Amino acid sequence: MKKIYLLLLALVVISCSVEDDSYLEDYNMKSLNVTAQQDDACAGVSAGADASKTITQSEADAIPSWDEVRKLYLSLLEDGVPRDGEFDPSIWDIINSYTGPGAYTTTYTITEGDCSDSVILTVNVVESLPSDPTCDLSAGADASKTITQSEADAIPSWDEVRKLYLSLLESGVARDGEFDPSIWDIINSYTGPGAYTTTYTITEGDCSDSVVLTINVISDQSQDPTCELSAGSDASKTITQSEANAIPSWDEVRKLYLSLLEQGVSRNGEFDPSIWDIINSYTGPGAYTTTYTITEGDCSDSVELTINVVADASQDPTCDLDAGPDNSKTITYSEAAAIPSWDEVRKLYLSLLPQGVSRNGSFDPSIWDIINDFNQRGAGTYTTTYTITEGDCSDSVELSIIVVPDNS
Repeated sequence: MKKIYLLLLALVVISCSVEDDSYLEDYNMKSLNVTAQQDDACAGVSAGADASKTITQSEADAIPSWDEVRKLYLSLLEDGVPRDGEFDPSIWDIINSYTGPGAYTTTYTITEGDCSDSVILTVNVVESLPSDPTCDLSAGADASKTITQSEADAIPSWDEVRKLYLSLLESGVARDGEFDPSIWDIINSYTGPGAYTTTYTITEGDCSDSVVLTINVISDQSQDPTCELSAGSDASKTITQSEANAIPSWDEVRKLYLSLLEQGVSRNGEFDPSIWDIINSYTGPGAYTTTYTITEGDCSDSVELTINVVADASQDPTCDLDAGPDNSKTITYSEAAAIPSWDEVRKLYLSLLPQGVSRNGSFDPSIWDIINDFNQRGAGTYTTTYTITEGDCSDSVELSIIVVPDNS
């Protein structure tokens, strides 16, 4: 009897332990299906591949504002990636952590509905870009020569044209370089008076350098009494050394010489020596003369233009330039922290100037120096000396922003 009872008990235990777990398999399949559907829906949301860019410290220091830093990082994104994502760390955090050369990395995340994707963006700041110190190959300075049409027409062969261009090279420059356009292309394009220019390139291993060579062909001296083309009278102008040093570009030097021409004289003539040659020869006070030539058909005329650079005068008793009185303004820490960019900080200081004072002066310490100091110190007085200059005259004023704690 006892054995029958134990047998029945064993059958009951076995039947209870054999459960139907098909519902678990069904649940797992449904879960996998939902996950696959979510992955398919998010397939179109992509922030692209990780990217980086290397710039020099001087380039990094010259970035003027928060917005330009943001644009720098956004420029690393692939085409089609939304530009309204989030940075972690933020752009402000990156700016505040900037201390010079190093890697500045942020994670950029885009979100669409329940889908998101991220990409790592890095700006590497280096002291200077690597260069090859062994590449000291030089093709020399650009050069030109003027010949008459009859001289050009009398050149007998391709080789003589080649020699003519090679004669423009400085001594020591290799004569086995390449012309672009080629000598044949120049010969085929020859139609008479005009400028025929080619770029001559020499190569040694991985190093190369180029120079621009020009043959100016002018008409033979004409006996035609109808040539009344005039470049006007020779002219000159005197400027100080500080004025000459302040000329910002090749184009402004060109405009300075063109301003010496009389009204009605064409502004598309040629300078000899060229504007670049004048700039390269500039060493301070002295006379810098060029011959300016205009051409119309077979007629041409020239004029000498001279810029006389003189030393700055030591004192000018007529200097009455005024930057105004010293001034200051008090703001709270939260107001200071909320200023969004370098340009807005600059405008804040300029607002302390009286009306009529030039806004294109210089700050010492600079606006960037003030921003960096504020990021370290917080509340305090931030003073800069603002200087304006006109010719040999200058004047300065002290401008202060006093940052106080919010609860003061």
